[in-house]
Order: sequence, then C-alpha cells, then structure tokens
Amino acid sequence: MALPTALIKPMANPSDYPFQFAAQRWGVHGPVLLALYEGSNNPAFGVPEAIAALEADERRAALADHLAAGVRHRCDTLAQQGWTGARLWDTATQRYGRDLVGLLAQGYGATVGDRTLGWGPCEPVRFESLYRQYCALDLATMPLTNPAATPTIAQPLTAIDFFVLDRALLDTIERLSQFYQGMAHQRDALLEAVRVWRGLADRDATLGSLNIPRLNYTNTQLDGALLQFIQRLSPYYGGFPHQREALLRLVQQWRQLESRQAAIASLASSTSPETTQTVYDLALIAFTQRVPEYFTGTADQRNALTETVRLWRKLDTRNAAAVSLGIDPLQFTSADDRVRTDAFAKLDRELVGFLSRLAGAFQGRPHERGALLRLVQLWRGLETQTAVLGSLETDLKGIDWQVMIIKEPTAFKLRPLQASALPNGEKVFMPAGELSLISAIEDGIHHRITTVEPINNRREWYVYRGHVDFLTPASLVVKVSTLLKTKPVQSTALKGEERVAIAPGEIDIRSYESAGDHLRVRLVKPIGDRLDWYVYQGHIDLLNVDDYPAPADPPAPAPTPTPTPTPSPTPAPSPAPRDRGRAISIPGRGTVWTRDPIISGGNFTWGEATKDGTRIPVSTTITNNIVNMARRMEEVRRRLGNRPLFITSWYRPPAVNRAVGGASNSTHLYGHGVDFTVSGLSARAAQRILDPWWPGGLGYGPNFTHLDNRGYRARWNYS
Repeated sequence: MALPTALIKPMANPSDYPFQFAAQRWGVHGPVLLALYEGSNNPAFGVPEAIAALEADERRAALADHLAAGVRHRCDTLAQQGWTGARLWDTATQRYGRDLVGLLAQGYGATVGDRTLGWGPCEPVRFESLYRQYCALDLATMPLTNPAATPTIAQPLTAIDFFVLDRALLDTIERLSQFYQGMAHQRDALLEAVRVWRGLADRDATLGSLNIPRLNYTNTQLDGALLQFIQRLSPYYGGFPHQREALLRLVQQWRQLESRQAAIASLASSTSPETTQTVYDLALIAFTQRVPEYFTGTADQRNALTETVRLWRKLDTRNAAAVSLGIDPLQFTSADDRVRTDAFAKLDRELVGFLSRLAGAFQGRPHERGALLRLVQLWRGLETQTAVLGSLETDLKGIDWQVMIIKEPTAFKLRPLQASALPNGEKVFMPAGELSLISAIEDGIHHRITTVEPINNRREWYVYRGHVDFLTPASLVVKVSTLLKTKPVQSTALKGEERVAIAPGEIDIRSYESAGDHLRVRLVKPIGDRLDWYVYQGHIDLLNVDDYPAPADPPAPAPTPTPTPTPSPTPAPSPAPRDRGRAISIPGRGTVWTRDPIISGGNFTWGEATKDGTRIPVSTTITNNIVNMARRMEEVRRRLGNRPLFITSWYRPPAVNRAVGGASNSTHLYGHGVDFTVSGLSARAAQRILDPWWPGGLGYGPNFTHLDNRGYRARWNYS
C-alpha cells in the first residue's frame, strides 16, 4: 500500500515536528510544508504580527500551521474548480501532483474568514527547484520496505495499494453507525473526522458546521448530526488526500490507537467498527466488586454466579462448577430438607467468596472477560451482547475513580500482613506519588485497594493505611447568593432556563477552569440536570484545590543569649546579592521576580512559567493553577531522578495560544499545562516513568513531554 509518507513514518528530524503536527491537523502531506518553508523568499508573507513576533521555536510551529492551512485551502479551491483527487495526488509517485506543486511554487495568498493565508514565490521561482526539494524531503521520511514482499495496506509498495486502503476505510465507515454507542472516544473520533474533512481549525468551528451550539447542547443532538454526516460520506469520497486523512484519523481515535501507522495496520486485519471489549474491563471489575453487596441468594442470582464460575474455570457444566467449589451437586436434590438448605447456604458462601476474589485475579484473558460479560447479562436480565455493552458504557460514565496519595515509599501486599512477613512474590514496593483507584475499603490497619491500571498483572492489593491518603473533591465556596450560568455572560443576557440561583454555602466540584471573570466548574453532583456551569469569580472562593499542602516555612530559630563581646577577625566580604531577574506583577501575588522560585525552595521560577515575564496570567485563578502545578512538577522532577527539567512552554495567553496552533481549550491557557524536556532522558523515556502514577494529561512528542492537571487521566503522543 503506497501512502503519503507522513501517514507512515514521522519525520526523522525532531525540529520538523511542528510540520508533522500541522500536516496532521490540516490533512496535508508533511514534506511539502518543509519544502515551502525552506524554499520561500518570504515565509512570513501574510503572517499576522503575533506570529512574526514569537520566539524561534514557537514561530516555527506557527508558520508550519500557517503553511498547512494555506496548502489545504489551496487544494480545496482547486477541487472546487474541477481538479480530481488523481490530479492533486500522483498515485505512481505517492506525492502531490506536479501540477499542484507548480502552483504552490508560484506563491499563494488568500483570506479565509478573519485569517490571512499564503507565502511568497519560491527562490528560485522555477518549479523544478521546489519539486526536487519536495521529493528529497519525502524520500528522507520514506520507510524501508522489502520489494519482494506481498503488498498489504500496512506496507507501502505500489500505487494499487491506495485503492485497497480506500476500500478498507469506506467499508469501515459504511458500517460504523451499527456500532456507535455514544462513547466519548467514539464521539471525538467522529468530530475529528468532520473537522479534517471540512478543513476546520478547532472543535468550536466543527460544532458550528454541524449546526450545533458551542456550549448548550445535548449529546443526543450531537450524535445525530455526526452519524448523519458519516452516513452520507461514502458517495462523496473522491480520493483527495485530506479525505483519506480524515478517515484514518477516525479509525485511529475510534480504535484508540497510538498512531496512524497502527490505524493502517489494524485495517489490514479488520474493517469492522466494532469496539474492542477491553475498554469495558474497568466497568466489569467495578460491577463484579458490587455483586457481593447485593447478593440475596435468589435463584436468578445464584444461577448467574454459578455460570460465571463455570466460564471462568472453563468447565462443561454447572454441576462441575459446584464441585470445583467443594459442593456435592447431589445434595441439591436430597430428600432431606436440612441437607438441601445447608448445600445451598454453602454454595452461596462459596459463590460470594469466589466473586470477591475476581477483581484481584482478573488479567483480561478472553475467557475471563467472557465470564464477567455473561455475569452482567444474567444478573441484569439483558437479551443481547449489545445491551450488555450499553449498560457497561453507562457504568463507565458514572464511575468516580478515587485518587490515592502514597505519602512515602511503601509495599503493596497480597495479604494484610507486615511486609517483612511476606515472601517477595507477594509484595511490590511502590514509590511516593499518586495512584488512581476503582475502590478502597478499610481492612483493619490496611486498605484493600483495586487499582485502575494493573500492577504486576494484579489490580487488588493491601496497603498500610498510615502510608497513604486520599484526595477529596475541591469545594466551591459561594460567598453570596449568585447564579450558575450556561454561558460566561451577564445574567440579564440569559434566558430563565440558562441560569440557576444558588445560596451561600459549599458545593463539591471535580475540576475548574478560568473563563475571563467567570469560572467554568464541573460539579460532583448535577444541578438542574447539568454538571458543567459558569459562575462569576467575584462571588466564590475555592477550597481543597491544592493536591498537596503548601510547604511550611521553617520555624524561626529560638533566641540565644548575647555572648560576651570578644575581639574577632575582620569578617569575610558578603556574597554578591543574588540576581532575581526583573520584577513582574502577578494577580493574587503582587510583585515577584522572574528568577524567584514559584514555591519556597522549589526548582521552578516565575520566569519559566511566564516566558521570562512576557506572559502574565490574567486572573488569580490562573496564578493559583501555576502554583499548584509547580508543586506537582517538583514531584515530577523527583520521579525523574532529580534531573534538571527545562520548561519550553507553561502559561500561554489566548493570543499566543492561537498563534502557535494550540487547542482551543488548551490547558496552557489555565496555567496547569507544562511542556518540558529532561536532561539525559528522551521524551519517550520520561513518559514511561511518569505514566503509571500521573493522574492527569500526559503526552509526548519527538523532543518534549507535556503534563497537565486536567482532573482525569488522558494519554496521547504527537507522532
């Protein structure tokens, strides 16, 4: 399968990463962006002043996005003029056609909405110069292949492979509506496909193109619009590069794969949109843990649990399942009522004991998953597998993961005993940090915990209570009677159903984000059938926001008696005062200096968080987010072996975020998104170390790592 190489292998040079990301965002071929950037007389032609004023790295990223948007819109205009996919894309060379590259070499200028796009003519203007450069850059990223191998859609070889891939993509989307279950990642996959297909910049523009309001909409409305779009797609597929890219992005996100390469490879084995059942494992474990609590010994419940034992242990009959639990099935048919009663009572005890051990024993093997799916089906009286998965999807949306703070290195144990009394095979030592849990139950001086991610192929462990603590929800302190709003505007501009009056008091919240003079909050419990609301910042305060207590200042030294004066040598000269950088004013903190640590004794400075004082937070809430994130970053630094961390981007004002092509709701806007590099570690190595315990967002690219404190676990890479 010969594909655009940007879809097969990332660009080799880390400095080319911005062009790869921009190509992905706009659905264009990455090497042509590099060729235009390097060959243009005036790369900043038509670029807004905000981009031209950026520092080198960010300017490069912004220009890459600018060029990619221009190429995409140039291709769109040519398609409207009657150019076919075959003319835009040469399947023989697997590159943009010579006619298109010739037009790009002449320069381009256009205004799309309020955005100016374009570049100057290439130097020299001759088309062949740009085309040779484009081909050379393309070959530099071409993956090695075996010419003798049989072509597949996972291995780029011949032009005919494009037909194979296109057919696989169309087969997938034509059946997609049958398997759509409204899961968050499925909805995001469809939104991304619409965005790339239509050449839109962000989620808000995509919602607008579907006639969906930006804020006040239901998932039912959005799902209907998305499915209608996908169902009409196939007849309009013309083999244009951006169309192919849109469908590949859909497959990648739908199947929750790390890269386009993985998406292409997955299409080689299956074009079914059916979602893998592994995404339901956490819901299955949580359901299994709740069963003993609700077991009352009815015939239906007993039947469901016995069938679970049979399938889990791969037995032929339910009588065999009873025998495996130490019960003689003949006792169930005994003429002696007492014998029958005792047999059923013993069976119930053994079944409940068996279920209580499953969460810790579950390793995701197909027969284990099948046993638990059957348990859900029988327990809930569901007729089909689709209904079972639908009920588990509802469970997933309602599960509240707990976050456990491991205050000091400790042992996770298979039994609630002293660690020294257990053999090495029954314990694992865990460093200080955070861990997401499905559940935690007190058991004497221990907690019996079930982890979201398995540790040593197990999720159920015991941990000493004195070594751990649990995060509590933040509290929104309502100081005066005020309104919760669906939009961050004056209440007089809202209709009655768009606002709810609340009295002074405290409300538990999961997360919050600054929105100008308002705060966008997500509640723990809905108010007016909504979890997400806006509230005026002047009417509220936040409590319990810090994940860790602020470091205490050292106690003042006790006064000492004044000694009898004695002659002393001439004192050594005082060291020169430390250079604190320059003074800047930070909301909620007043005057600070760029080289001062954000937290007392910390390693991260206000200059690093504000790009040397050029990006000042616009609210106290953002300042607090920066301080909280600085505390978290100290722990990150310890996790990475106390290696120096170099901050490349922390807080971004909205104008800067737009200029660098950041997400419309980027965590950098709120002060708790941080991009950094680590001395002596690759971005991938840093990601591997941080992944098991970091509870928020974690992403990595070829040359940097991104962390944010978004309030829920998210993982991705930029390749």
